[in-house]
Amino acid sequence: MNKIGWLCFGVILTGTVIAQTVTVEKTVQCGSTAMLIQELQGNSYKEKPIWWGIEPSSSVSRYSLFVNDETRTWTLIQFNETTACVIGTGVASTLIFNGPKI
Repeated sequence: MNKIGWLCFGVILTGTVIAQTVTVEKTVQCGSTAMLIQELQGNSYKEKPIWWGIEPSSSVSRYSLFVNDETRTWTLIQFNETTACVIGTGVASTLIFNGPKI
């Protein structure tokens, strides 16, 4: 095999190795959907939902991103009618798309 052939083989092999998925387990805090949403929007956090979506594999599992524009904190939750779980929280929320408002 010539140098070009070995190079192509190396690129394909490396691409295959890099593309492998990894499963990560993470402990999350869950509670009542109504209580969690009320807490996020209440005086302690003052976060408002700016986005939500439905997981394609399950019409009852939804996600929502809550943000406080003043403090730039954010919270991502996964929820259904009864239970909500905090998937992630953070600071320095930054809007990267300033397109037309819907």
